[in-house]
Amino acid sequence: MRVSSLIKKKRMKNNQLLKNIFSLGSVQLVNYVFPLITVPYVSRIIGPDSYGIINYATAFIAYFTLLIGYGFDLTGTRKIARNPDDNHYVSTVFSQILNARILLFFVSCLLFVLSVLFVGPLKQNTYVTVTLFISTISSVLVPQYIYQGKQQLSIFSILNFLKGLINTILIFVLIQHKEDYIILPTLNVVLGLLSSVFLLVYACKKFNLKFRWVKLKNSFRLLLDEKVIFISTVVISLYTTTNTVVLGFFASAADVGFFTVSISLLNVINSVISVPFSTAFFPFIGNAFGKSRETGLEVIRKIFPIISYLTFFAGLTLYIFAPFIIELFYGSQFHKAILSFRIMAFAPFVISMSNVFGIQTMLNLNMDKTFFRATATASILGLLLNIAMSKFYGYIGTAWNTIIIETFVSAYMYFLLRRNNIEVFEKKYFSPKFVLTFLKSASSRSNKFDK
Repeated sequence: MRVSSLIKKKRMKNNQLLKNIFSLGSVQLVNYVFPLITVPYVSRIIGPDSYGIINYATAFIAYFTLLIGYGFDLTGTRKIARNPDDNHYVSTVFSQILNARILLFFVSCLLFVLSVLFVGPLKQNTYVTVTLFISTISSVLVPQYIYQGKQQLSIFSILNFLKGLINTILIFVLIQHKEDYIILPTLNVVLGLLSSVFLLVYACKKFNLKFRWVKLKNSFRLLLDEKVIFISTVVISLYTTTNTVVLGFFASAADVGFFTVSISLLNVINSVISVPFSTAFFPFIGNAFGKSRETGLEVIRKIFPIISYLTFFAGLTLYIFAPFIIELFYGSQFHKAILSFRIMAFAPFVISMSNVFGIQTMLNLNMDKTFFRATATASILGLLLNIAMSKFYGYIGTAWNTIIIETFVSAYMYFLLRRNNIEVFEKKYFSPKFVLTFLKSASSRSNKFDK
């Protein structure tokens, strides 16, 4: 009887993991498929210059989103995943994080005002910049870490589908002329806020969450305790988001547009394939590490090949069909984006490697300082190299900098793991036969349980 109960419990976990991957895949698919439907229409109306303006402001506002998020989607998920059924405990984590994010939002408001006053590209496009900054309120409210920690993510796929559908319809209705580009950020902000409010209210009711104000000193203590992960996410942005910001100081809005449309298309692959696996596996792997170190590492060894194959062949496909993809989605105005797109085609593959080594392995083993060392080193090198490459080679140099630094951070993380006697690579699991058997087994267990 006990064996039967354990088997059923294991099947439930496998079933839940597959549902989470599917849900997150659907979320990311909707996040990008709907925009890709509108891109061929919008790009031919607003052109490279307007794309550059929007994407530059988006990249800059990402710093404030990063500050408000403070890595809580990782640390909060990790806390809740280890004790997801204790509602009082989950409510405590929820209250602590929301209080801290409110504090960080007010700090962001002050920094934003200073940025608009002194950063030229932002001052020149105030409406777009201010509109996009309002979206940071969503970062305060959305309790993604709760849904991830409890491994209940299907609501995201439903809500994102509705949001994407409404956004797509409104774009075709409202954007008719070049100057209508300001409507794009407005729609994204309004729909994003509505979505975040709903997810917050829904989580409070579904999980019986009780929000409590905490003392200011307790919020500062939490920020201090979680500073390593936050600083790690900041330094990661120095060789990702900062690429666009630095390029904006040396290149025209059109060149920024060529680079950002390239990286955006690559993010489609990374977000549709890598992100769902990464986000769904993080609490799942954390639970496995809760049983034992070796159990967690064995799960990672089996998952690693699946992510590797998916992202590698996705990158190969993007490289081969780059001219067709750029022409299809953006038109002849963006033909200069083809080269930068090809240079970065395998970035999703390389990023998936660093995700396995860093997020999935190091953070679940509480190797926060090691993770920080790797990302900090890459950030310093990336920032210095990016300034030189962007200044002398424009958006093509920025593209090369992106792939070089992503490759470096993946290799360095693997080196640090090996130096700590941690092996995440198991040759036998890379056999195509094993990968297919593993996927088939997981699928059949899920189907049997559903029946």
